[in-house]
Amino acid sequence: MNFCCRIFLVLFSAVISWTSLFAQQKDSNTRKKIIISGIRVVGNFRTKTSIILRELTFKKGDTIPASQWEQTTMRSKNNILNTSLFNFANFDTLPSSNGQVDVLIRVVERWYIIPAPIFQLEERNFNVWWDQDHRSLDKVDYGFLISDNNSRGRKEVLRVKLQLGYTQQWGVSYDIPYLTKNQDLGMQVSFSSSQNKEIAYTSVHNILTFLKTPNSVLQQQYNSALDFTFRQGLYNTHYLELNFSACYINDTILKLASDYLPHNLTHTAFFGGKYYFRRDMRDHAYYPLEGYYFDGSINDYGLGMALPKQQAFNILYVQSSIHKYWKLSDQFYYAVEADGKVSVAGDQSYYLQRGLGYGNAFVRGYEAYVIDGNNYTLVKNEIKFRILNVPFQQLPLFGVRQFDKAYYAFYLTLFSDWGYVGAADPHVQFNTLANGPLWGNGIGLDFVAYYDVVLRFEYSFNQLNQHGFFLHFLADM
Repeated sequence: MNFCCRIFLVLFSAVISWTSLFAQQKDSNTRKKIIISGIRVVGNFRTKTSIILRELTFKKGDTIPASQWEQTTMRSKNNILNTSLFNFANFDTLPSSNGQVDVLIRVVERWYIIPAPIFQLEERNFNVWWDQDHRSLDKVDYGFLISDNNSRGRKEVLRVKLQLGYTQQWGVSYDIPYLTKNQDLGMQVSFSSSQNKEIAYTSVHNILTFLKTPNSVLQQQYNSALDFTFRQGLYNTHYLELNFSACYINDTILKLASDYLPHNLTHTAFFGGKYYFRRDMRDHAYYPLEGYYFDGSINDYGLGMALPKQQAFNILYVQSSIHKYWKLSDQFYYAVEADGKVSVAGDQSYYLQRGLGYGNAFVRGYEAYVIDGNNYTLVKNEIKFRILNVPFQQLPLFGVRQFDKAYYAFYLTLFSDWGYVGAADPHVQFNTLANGPLWGNGIGLDFVAYYDVVLRFEYSFNQLNQHGFFLHFLADM
């Protein structure tokens, strides 16, 4: 055998040996298992350990492939943070006996008891207050809110509210998410009373029209609700609610708006019912970038029951939404959302109907308008580019563990929304935006920080050839 053949055989053998060794090592890593011998939590000075263990995707005694461990801990970390009880959560593994590991979870709790002053705008969004209300302080609520967001360390929430200003209101609520040892059944009770000297009684050209009587109350409301919840596993939650509402209005409203309340009365009292289901697979609930979310509800006002001195009515509607979030790269993200509402009742009182333009259900670019109607469809699309992401910064000036670290991020966004409102409310005037497609497009800058802070600065264009700058304080999707 000549020299060249010998060299070739040596190199060939080396390549075969290295390939075999690499394959064995890769197979070994694939087959390697992590056996959890124990789980320990530190940093939960108030929160019960069982509340944290409830959010984990693994338990003591589980065997998990090493290749899946990072994904498993990340999902558990997001679950813990989505409770809104903690600012940070970190996972470590410590060697134990017999090749097993102990899992150490370090958490940093939030500040739970918040005695906070109330100073908020009583409008659908900031721009309506700025432009249509001309920055009037008459549309401001002020008062005091005491909130314990982790009562007894069991994720129970107690709120007591006393509010003056545009809407004078007081209320109390208590939420007990876990009544049983299995941590699946829960309950919430709430009661509130409010009154206004100014109310929107209709809309004209898709702009709310208000009546104000400085010396008398126009509307008095009482609301109470009892909710039962069933949390199925980690990501599915069922709600069953029974509520009672009463509303009294000044008879001046009847001269301006027909059928503001059911049967064109000056007062009404009725029971309501609701079933609601939610599946939440988002990475971060307050500003999601990956995962999906689905919810759906069946709602009924009146239940067809005639209470004493009242007339029976029944307004039934179904509402649902689905959100999907994709991570396209380390800096690019895409999201789409589809919402819809269908009401089986044709003619609804103005007090109980809602179309687009209320809450977070609006086409961007149409923040100034309401499109009253019983049915609607809404689709939102958004692509994000992460400009800056600072995981955390030390804040030595505070010296309090709940505030001694902070994180923040900036995202550049491009969005396009589409909406449609059908079955226009017959009691409003010149509802020209109903029964036709609505388009809105724009660009924005989102600021995201800890304690669920979100600020959205957006510049939008709509199909009415209108454009402008808009400010919002919640994630849009």
